[in-house]
Amino acid sequence: MKISLLFFLFSTLFYCDNIFCQQLDKQSIADLQVSNAIELYDNYNSENAPLYTGEAYVFYTMRMEGSPYFKTGDFTTGWVSYKGRKYDSLKLLYDVTRNLLVTMYPNNIYFITIQNQFIDSFSLSGHKFISLEENHKENLYTSGFFDLLYNGNIRFLAKYSESLMTVIEGQVIVTKFMNRDRYYIHKDGLYYLVNNKKDVYRVFADKLHELKRMMRRNHVKLKRNNFETAMVKASAFYDQITH
Repeated sequence: MKISLLFFLFSTLFYCDNIFCQQLDKQSIADLQVSNAIELYDNYNSENAPLYTGEAYVFYTMRMEGSPYFKTGDFTTGWVSYKGRKYDSLKLLYDVTRNLLVTMYPNNIYFITIQNQFIDSFSLSGHKFISLEENHKENLYTSGFFDLLYNGNIRFLAKYSESLMTVIEGQVIVTKFMNRDRYYIHKDGLYYLVNNKKDVYRVFADKLHELKRMMRRNHVKLKRNNFETAMVKASAFYDQITH
């Protein structure tokens, strides 16, 4: 069976309809052939893909206030770059509290945690997360998955985390999830922790006058309840001013 499968894959890799081939350059044909071969291999071997070698995921069973998950407790479709290879159309769930990315086994019955150390990046719910290692030279003192909220000449990122607090209400034990999110600007090769307007203005001090004017013109205010969305706009404004 393995010999037949390999023969089939290599056959698809080198086969191309004459008329179709004439319309594409050699590089396009090669890229298409490789892509098709990988897709066929995945179809035959999805259950054995390296992506599914993590441990089984255990769901929370206690009574909860708040949510341990990013955006939603439901699985959503996304992709994962794992050991340099991208896996598309996966059902994903990001457990922020335990810092675990969860996917469904191909049979949709088992739930597997994807091994963090091999994840390069992933995307779900319209957000792209990248894996960053602690780097004191770049002023980054934490590791993990960062939500890449703005990616231009500068970057604006979020590092989500949650802590647990268990309380007794009447005769019921309740677990509460409390957000402890942190935001970073990556500028000129360094990361800056920014928690409020004052921090942001200090990082953007070189163009602060122009930035404030543009923010006023576009009715953008950095407040606690809209900090993330306002910072995405402010980052784009700064890029416009400086480039």
